[in-house]
Order: sequence, then C-alpha cells, then structure tokens
Amino acid sequence: MLFADYHTHTCFSHGTGTPEENVQAALQRGLCAIAISEHGPAHMFYGVRKEKLLALRREVDRLAAKYAGRIQVLMGIECNLTGFGQCDLPQDPGLPPFDVILLAYHKGVFPRDGFCCARALEAMAHGRPDPVRTANALLAAGERYRVHMFSHPGLYVAADIPTLAKGARELGILLEINGARVTMTQDQLRQAVAAGAGLVMGSDAHAPERVGDFHLALQAAQEAGVLDQVRNWRP
Repeated sequence: MLFADYHTHTCFSHGTGTPEENVQAALQRGLCAIAISEHGPAHMFYGVRKEKLLALRREVDRLAAKYAGRIQVLMGIECNLTGFGQCDLPQDPGLPPFDVILLAYHKGVFPRDGFCCARALEAMAHGRPDPVRTANALLAAGERYRVHMFSHPGLYVAADIPTLAKGARELGILLEINGARVTMTQDQLRQAVAAGAGLVMGSDAHAPERVGDFHLALQAAQEAGVLDQVRNWRP
C-alpha cells in the first residue's frame, strides 16, 4: 500500500482545493501523511511568495494540530531550477523551514543564467537537449539546498537518468514517479534502481479528488519491477 503523498497543490497556487480539502481527501484514501507542496516563488504564474507562504505555513500548522493522530500534515515546496545549481528555495530567515523540499525544472520561470536560457528554448522545442548537464545542474542544486525529492525528472527538458540517479543515491535524494504523468520509461526506472537511487510516488494533485491517486505511477513501477524501491510503499 502507498501511505504518503508528498506532492500536492492547492488554491494557494494553481490547485482547485483548499489545504484542508486535500487533507480530508488523503484521509479518505487511507494515507498516513500528506505534504502541501506549492511552487517556489520564481514561477511567474504560480509561484507562492513570502506573505502567502507564511499564511500557508499557519494553515498547515493548524491542520497538523487538528488532525494529529490521524494523519501527518507537512509543509512542502516544489522549487524551480533557475540556473545551474540554483533554485528558488526561499532563504528569508523569517520563514520557518520546510518539511519536504522538491525540485524540478518548470516552464514559466525566469532563467538566471545561460544554462537555463538554453533549457527554456529546449522546453519550447527550439533548443538542443543537454541531458547530462541538466542532471548535473539538478544535482548541484539538490546538494546546495538539501533537496529531498526530484519531481517528475525528464519533464519539459531531458535529464540523463543514470547520472541523476547515481548522484541522487550519493545525496540521499529520491526520484519521483509522477502520478499525473509518468516521466521516466521502464528502462529509465530500472536504470535508476540499478544506480542505487530510491524512488517515491507523488500524485502531483491539483484537485482534492486526485490526492493519493497513484494508479499511473503504480502501474509503471510494477511493470518495471521496481516497486520494492518505492519509499512510500509497503507490502
């Protein structure tokens, strides 16, 4: 069974439900833990910035207290890769630390350097992929910002999975099998496991009814024979 969903969005960014509706949906799915993981502030359309992050933190803390003993409610963030080895994890000392930190490349983020300018062109099908360098950029940022998960690796821009997985193993970062759209092939999932990386499933829910919906990710893991390496699954 899958017992946690660390990748969900709410009306604080571009989801449709409230944080409490996501928590209630997670309970109905029988989950033991849920994270509200909104987009980092560099996203031009969906980024959640300081005052809103503080409000979300207060709401997450309220829900954690209200549902204590029934489900663990965590404050997450899905950071955006903004440059080689750079992301938009807020560094403001007035913000409490995040419980779960995800990192991915997203479109709609202003690039800080030539590397991410090239990736923006790649995401629009106008540039040449550089999968090994992209993997190394994610790893450098993952190490610098102490990331817990790489969300939907390979979405929008190509990332070399063996390189990413080897580095992720060394850093203790999990690779996500995304429940909204599986971004790694069966071969890539096997390559990730062969390199020693741990996997995690996230629904990437943008509506409460999709919280804990792992059927696509579960099918991919089963078909690739890697289910035993999924850290939020237990027999």
